[in-house]
Amino acid sequence: MSSLDVRSFIVISTGHVTEATAKLLDDVPVDEWPCLGGRYGDYGWFVYAHDENCGVGKDRIPDDLFAVMIWARKERCDYVLLDCDGDQIDALPHHDW
Repeated sequence: MSSLDVRSFIVISTGHVTEATAKLLDDVPVDEWPCLGGRYGDYGWFVYAHDENCGVGKDRIPDDLFAVMIWARKERCDYVLLDCDGDQIDALPHHDW
């Protein structure tokens, strides 16, 4: 029997990223995102919680999104589902857009 690699994710509000980051995630093709992930239908985005932000220019993960990733890692999660109906987290800034 092989051992399976089980990962965890956390669901939080899309409001934890700025409108500019939301626009980037909506407008840029997924294969050009500065992080691993994808769209979650019309409801938000699913992203890998990177623990390093090594990119520069367009390859740099936006600071607000990277802060979400760092927070998720502290919560022992590997992925984040940013959902329009997700909960707001007190430890993270929330943006009304």
